[in-house]
Parts: sequence; structure tokens; C-alpha cells
Amino acid sequence: MISYRAPGKLFIAGEYAVVEPGHRAILTAVDRYATATVVEASADEDTTLRTDLNGAGKLSCRRGGDRLIPSTADARVPTAFAYVFAAAAVIDRLLVERGIRARPYRLRLTGDFADSDGKKLGLGASAAVTAAAVAALGIFFRLGLSPMDRYRLAMVATLSVNPAASGGDVAASTWGGWIAYSSPDRQRISESIADKGVDAALRAPWPGLSVHRLPPPTRLAMKVGWTGEPASTPALVAGLRHGHRRQLPDHGAFLAKSEQCVRRLGTALESGDSFGIQGEIHYARSILMGLDEKAGVGIMTPRLHALCEAGEAVGAAAKPSGAGGGDCGIALIDRTRSAAITELTTRWVAAGIRPLSLRTHPHADDRG
Repeated sequence: MISYRAPGKLFIAGEYAVVEPGHRAILTAVDRYATATVVEASADEDTTLRTDLNGAGKLSCRRGGDRLIPSTADARVPTAFAYVFAAAAVIDRLLVERGIRARPYRLRLTGDFADSDGKKLGLGASAAVTAAAVAALGIFFRLGLSPMDRYRLAMVATLSVNPAASGGDVAASTWGGWIAYSSPDRQRISESIADKGVDAALRAPWPGLSVHRLPPPTRLAMKVGWTGEPASTPALVAGLRHGHRRQLPDHGAFLAKSEQCVRRLGTALESGDSFGIQGEIHYARSILMGLDEKAGVGIMTPRLHALCEAGEAVGAAAKPSGAGGGDCGIALIDRTRSAAITELTTRWVAAGIRPLSLRTHPHADDRG
């Protein structure tokens, strides 16, 4: 049996800007995981995919010509299996292109990205599932995939489900730790794959893409609160793009401000400048609030406002993490101020916000 786990993520800064090719965000991987296990099936069995995420259950797959297809009546992929199947399909296509015989297998995905009621916590479950499945299948078929190969294959799979995805969550799930990430030109990637295939895409330039490791803040504690309101990142991003066309002639100014903020935040992290880090978190929040006021997307919900205000009240720098509209927010505070950290937790609970106990999942080569 082969097993591989991929972490979830939190956005620190750069949300919404990072969906534009070449624009950066800072993210951290967190210790909530998708775990993929693969075992070989007998030659007369179908390939089967199982997942406990979204109550999906089991999906059998068969070969249709040179493709892996679901063994459903209409050969459609059930929504709950979209990312799992996309990961399996991109690996299958790579095998065909490399002339490697595909063997049937049983792939199982498990994860801890929801609360006890099954509500998702907004920690990048789909990306972690995709990254874990790609990595496990790469090992199973002895493909010798590098981290960049795994990221690219998981990104190709992700784009087949959500063409607008920035891939920041995929990168965090692949490399772990704190990273600065800029998104590639997804349209060019899709065109290149349609023209030359997946294997060629592993070697070709991806304009706009960059991944740079960053050190975590050493003197600041990052506290995470969950609003209890699951949000849809694709829907929020789509809403912004609609607003961009109609109402946001100064979208370029937002992108420039976000880029400056992320650059300064990266510098502050590298130099261990706690004051500078908190200042950029403040600024990142103000950028998002300005964007929300202009676009009316619904980034700042009442509970996210309460989460941030509670942070400000105790001297933390707080902001939503990710697309907003619910899900999580973060607060960075001097880790020696234990009384203030306790007060922050108390204020969050009183406001209906659930504190989450999360730690950074380290960079791949930093694990003990």
C-alpha cells in the first residue's frame, strides 16, 4: 500500500490579486490533511476511487479508448468526485503519453477539513485532495515526479474542474511551509496541453508562475478563527470578475497595491520584522475592504468584521483569509502576550467564531 498526505492552506495576503497571472500571494500550509492511499487491484477489476469527503462514497472507472472514464450510465463524473477523478485522469493521460501500461488500482481519499457537522472549514480541501492523489499515484506508477511536476499535474487537474483557479492552494499543498506564489497564465497552459499534451507541459515554461519559500514569523503567533459560514471561492471570484467588467475601472490600482503589500510582507518575513509583518496584515485587510466596497462581492461578512475587530481590540493584526464570504480569518499577535491571546479567544467565542488549533505544516525538506 502507498500512502501520501497533503496539507491544507491559509492565505496570508494577496487574495483576489493572485487570480491574475503573475500576481503574488503569500500562503501557509496547515496541519489539516488529505491522505491518499493506493493499492493495486487485480487485472479483472475496475479502477475504483473512494473518498469520505462530501459523503461521496465510491466511483468505479474503466478505460474508454485511451482515456479513463467513470463507469456511470452517462459517463459523467459526480460532483463529489470532481477533483479526485481529475487527478486520476491527468495521471492516466501522462501514462498514455509516456507509453506506460496503466494498471487497475484502488485509490482512497480521507481528510479532516470539516467540523463535526460536515461543514467545510475553508482550508483548501480540494487542492489537498488533488495534490495527495497526484503524489500517491505518481509513486504507485514510479513516475519519479519532482515537487514542480506534482504541482503542475495537480494544477492541470484543478483547471479541468475550475479554470479560474489561481493554484495558490495547490502550491501550498505541494511545498508546505510559508510560500510566496504567483499564478501562471492558465489559458496558455490549457492551450498548450490541448496542443502538445500533459508530458510536454511538465517541461514547458509556465509564464507568470513563481514559488518562493519564506520563513514563518518567529515572534508572532498566528491565531485562526472560523466563522461557521462555509463560502464558495469560485463563486466569489466569479462575482468579482463580473464586477470588474462593469464597475471596477481601477482594478489595476487594486492589483498594484496588493503586489506592493505582498512584496513588503515577504521582506518583513525574511528579516523577522514583526512590526512590519503586522503592518502589512493591516494593509492587506484594508485593500480587501476597499475591493469589497467597490465590487460588492460580499467578502466581509458580519462575523469576519467581528473577528477582525476582536483582533484589533487586543493589539493583533487581523484579516480574512482567502476569498472571504465566510470561512476563516487570521490574527497575528506577539506570542509572549498570553493574556491578550486568551482575551482574543474569549472575544471570538462570544462573537460566534470558533478558534481553530492549527500549526504550520513545514516545508517538505524541513520535516524531522
